[in-house]
Amino acid sequence: MLKKLRFLMMTPCAWMALIIAGCAIFGAVELPPYWGCENGPIELLQLVILGCCCVVALLVVNFGVVTKDYKKLFLWSIPIWVLLIGREISWGRDLYINSAGEMPRLADLWFGPVVHPTVGVICIITLLGLVKCGVWPKMCNWLKQGIVPLGEIVIIIVAGVIATWIEHYSHGLFGGSEELFEELTELVCYSAMLLLMIDVGFNKIIQPSSGVVPKSGASGGLIFVVSHDRQ
Repeated sequence: MLKKLRFLMMTPCAWMALIIAGCAIFGAVELPPYWGCENGPIELLQLVILGCCCVVALLVVNFGVVTKDYKKLFLWSIPIWVLLIGREISWGRDLYINSAGEMPRLADLWFGPVVHPTVGVICIITLLGLVKCGVWPKMCNWLKQGIVPLGEIVIIIVAGVIATWIEHYSHGLFGGSEELFEELTELVCYSAMLLLMIDVGFNKIIQPSSGVVPKSGASGGLIFVVSHDRQ
């Protein structure tokens, strides 16, 4: 049976993500290394973006163009953004950095022993909530009937891979600017996630329920179709 997948390569949100990526490349060259330190300007901006992800999820639930079933998935995404916020502040350790710039161990903080169990419980509850809402069937339905905003997805994957490589495998290649490069790449990744949420939640053209196949160039993007035989 012939199956067709439709992709919208560049939406306005994807163009915005690409501009942010370009600004990050420029910033990696021009910004001072201390901007990438813990509690530095880049990390604070990441927290703002992740907070905006929570706000956008609530806005989609109340005002989005997606169907009610998809709105439930947006609601269940909020704990994920909260966990990412916690990760970015090192589960609260950033709040206790001393004058020498040293960060205490999580075990030494009064709330340290409950952090990992709490994170585990939140992950399990969120996973169960997503499964109960049918996250996998809804993703398959979007692939079959909707249009995939590929631009943001590509930027998220590329930025995530680069950030992981810089953090764990660059072996000091970037010298004193390594932390700046990592934080800027994470900033691009989070920004693309936020813009993807906006696209999925508010872009009528790509919705599975719209039944409209926009022409090439609609909404600032290029639509292409991938067909393959499904056994």
